[in-house]
Amino acid sequence: MKTTRRGFFKTAGISTAAGLIGGTAILTPSAFAQTRHAMKMGEFDRGIIQLSQNESGRGPGPRVLEAIREHTSKRVGRGYAPDYVPELQESIASHFNINSSNVLLASGSTWLLQGAVRAFCNADKPLVTAGPTFSTSEGTARQTGVPVNLIPLNADAKLNLPEMVAVSKGAGLVYICNPNNPSGTVHGPDVIDKTVRAILKDSPNTHVHLDEAYIDYGDPAKIQTGLALTQEFKNVFITRSFSKAHALAGMRIGYAMGHPETLSAIRGAWGMGDVSMLGAIAALTSFEDREHIEWEREENNRVKAFTVGALNDLGYEVPESHTNHIFVDLRAPARGFREACMNQKVAVGRDFPPWENSHCRISLGSMEEMEVAVRVFRDVLG
Repeated sequence: MKTTRRGFFKTAGISTAAGLIGGTAILTPSAFAQTRHAMKMGEFDRGIIQLSQNESGRGPGPRVLEAIREHTSKRVGRGYAPDYVPELQESIASHFNINSSNVLLASGSTWLLQGAVRAFCNADKPLVTAGPTFSTSEGTARQTGVPVNLIPLNADAKLNLPEMVAVSKGAGLVYICNPNNPSGTVHGPDVIDKTVRAILKDSPNTHVHLDEAYIDYGDPAKIQTGLALTQEFKNVFITRSFSKAHALAGMRIGYAMGHPETLSAIRGAWGMGDVSMLGAIAALTSFEDREHIEWEREENNRVKAFTVGALNDLGYEVPESHTNHIFVDLRAPARGFREACMNQKVAVGRDFPPWENSHCRISLGSMEEMEVAVRVFRDVLG
């Protein structure tokens, strides 16, 4: 039965799976238990198109999969310290023309974000962040009693950097996600440079965190790394992830780049976890396979153009995205759209306050997945 736009948000109840993916229940123990059961049953692989977590619909490159197979041997039982971890750190440093002491590895970038808040913020040194943006830094601050200066996005779904600068004096940390999640929008290198300098001019003891988790998907003409700022300013550091373009979310690998003292403070404030041997060889192989990452960016752009074009044809606007997700303006609450899509086994993103009554984040899967998903979107929104 066709669900009209007028009626899609009246769908009664959220199915069990929707509760797992779409809302705050994703954080509850019961939800985790249900998720494990669903995964054991193969529900997510066979029945549901996952467009909710910004994972890769294409998976790691063939060289990565081959490297994992080649290194899956009895050697994995000799894991103290894991093989290939120093090589991964050195490869990252060599690629960016920095010292290995300027690189900090972690079992996922989450630990780095949490460690930064714990290292540089306290009750007298607030966190400055955006809303909505990636929420780990904000969540850590609130859990540890750190005040949060949250600056809403502009009407064009971009970070309001001037306002973030205006409230940064005396802050412990300013968090800038570029490209931003969930909006996918970016600020160019000149704007980032100007912003960082303005923050540190008025508040030289404040740290600035540039989160570049999605930068491999960005248009190089519109976004570039802020690495040079980390070499000029001790208080500026970058985090990146192997979970997005490198498609290694299940391996849990992230890294930070910055001054050794800054990285040491982050590491000392919170456990970074250990990168496993197989994780290290997978990340090392992927990092050095630049040809595949460029292919991933181009393929993501192709899928994005198809999906955005279909939504535009239906009359819905989407801010220009430089990520593997889009933030569509539904002109209606995301919850109803999410429920209606889940009823047809397509899982889209959770609420992102204060935009939950108008926008929904949709992760971009493979072209095959998005062809199916777009048919569902047309049915739900048409």
